[in-house]
Amino acid sequence: MIAEPASGARNERNEWLLSELTRPEAYARPVGRIEARRTLISLLFFAGERVYKLKQALELGFIDSTTLEQRRFLCEEEVRLNARLAPGVHLGIVSIRRGPDGHLVIGGAGDGEIVEYAVEMVRLPAELMLARLLEHGVIDNAQMNALAKLLAEFHRAAPTGPGIDEFGTPAGIGVSIEENFEQLAPFVEHVTAGPQPTLAILTATQHAFLRVRARGFLAQQRELLLRRVAAGRIREGHGDLHAENVCGMPGGFVIYDRIEFNRRFRCLDVANDLAFLAMDLDSRGYPGFAAYLAWRYGEESGDHEIALLLSFYKGYRAVVRAKVAALSTRASGLTREASEELRRESMRYLQLALGYELPPALVLLAGLPATGKTFLATHLARPLRAAVFHSDERRKRLAGIAAETSARADWGQGLYTSESKQRTYRSLLDDAVRTLRTGRSAVVDASFARREFRRPFVDAAARLGVPYCFVQVHASEEVVRARMTARAVSGGASDADFETYLHARAAFEALDEVPGGHVLRLDTSAGAAEDLAARVFDRLIELEGRTDSRTPSRAECRQAHDLRR
Repeated sequence: MIAEPASGARNERNEWLLSELTRPEAYARPVGRIEARRTLISLLFFAGERVYKLKQALELGFIDSTTLEQRRFLCEEEVRLNARLAPGVHLGIVSIRRGPDGHLVIGGAGDGEIVEYAVEMVRLPAELMLARLLEHGVIDNAQMNALAKLLAEFHRAAPTGPGIDEFGTPAGIGVSIEENFEQLAPFVEHVTAGPQPTLAILTATQHAFLRVRARGFLAQQRELLLRRVAAGRIREGHGDLHAENVCGMPGGFVIYDRIEFNRRFRCLDVANDLAFLAMDLDSRGYPGFAAYLAWRYGEESGDHEIALLLSFYKGYRAVVRAKVAALSTRASGLTREASEELRRESMRYLQLALGYELPPALVLLAGLPATGKTFLATHLARPLRAAVFHSDERRKRLAGIAAETSARADWGQGLYTSESKQRTYRSLLDDAVRTLRTGRSAVVDASFARREFRRPFVDAAARLGVPYCFVQVHASEEVVRARMTARAVSGGASDADFETYLHARAAFEALDEVPGGHVLRLDTSAGAAEDLAARVFDRLIELEGRTDSRTPSRAECRQAHDLRR
């Protein structure tokens, strides 16, 4: 038996609780194997048909659960608050006592010392969580309609007025925004704060850009935000509305895990509550469902100002998720791999937030075969919500053959003649221009080996008044060979082999005609995709600062598009 750690040793206490409560003998009802999970705020134990949720002893500014009585109160609040959207799921509070043998026992009768409390919950089917249903392709607009109606009804009946409204004012929103950026500050590049070393998650450029944009929105939209307060749009909502907290049960959606630990986080503009789920759908690769859900919610609620606020609040929510992942890297017992995954998760959310604020841009991935163009294009597409156009796929589509069908030929022959290349680049340019005109970013993945292929894209960006950037990727020969070997097994649209690579290298014309600020050179031989993407985002921020001040941001483009619908 592990002895209970001294008071105040939070990490050691968590390890003690994890050790004790993963014992089947700790439970009053028969259970098999116990699965434990840890979040920033809680410890969860999945035991048969039940889940037991404990609050960690924390003081993080936005939560204070350092005493046993505070943690009991939070458990009581969780049960109370979740009754509306998750009836019958949160069964009540159980005590965790010290048994006669010194081990902990959860639930049941007894007179041993109470050392902790837990919320007892019904275990919902993992395969019915909205996140899984989306992955399995079984969600359609009918379910989005039902979800929009449920949320509109919930918000309509939720409390509003004094004690709630102040959280939706510009000043109230500003408190949460500033808190987010203060708590992210230790994770900027290689800054460290306090006794704990931190991982680099965002650059100073990104931190400053997002903070300035958030402050600017509050100042510019002050009248709109105050009008929302007067109209009763600030409600005691959910506060943690994402796809892992929504379960598609046979009788309808169940939404659980309403925030209990800080009233400020659940008393909010209904657009803020909705934006969390919309952002989460964006982050999972379902922007169509995100837009449709927001539109249907507006129809159900009669709130047609949603479009004016959604991008701002989605960005805010992405920053919140980034902050939670960043703070979670400090948890005890994490492997290096788990900590690195949390770091990358935080970066993905931050890059999504940047995508909401940056104007539509033309990103051109240039370079030799197997240097990482397609890889990077894919990782840029989601946070930018960009359309991606691949030259390898386009070339074969124009020839009427499937992307996976080999069209390998000698250098400059077959589908790789000068005429075929010209036709491919013209087609890519046409689609990129059409995309940019809708207010959406375009990412083009092609070699761009010759100046004659690059010039039309530069000219089009100038005509449209959008930022553009050539990202010239390169990698070592060793890495290129390894990638080509792997690609020969997995397949794909590219026909290039190492001989092709050597020919392409000899024929590649330097990008010296493109202004330096519009060219970013990246070595993709090593490093996480998120780190490479971060450099692209830094360059896009720099380019955005150079554009005419009248160029609309992505949020403004989307607002205009949504209002035209």
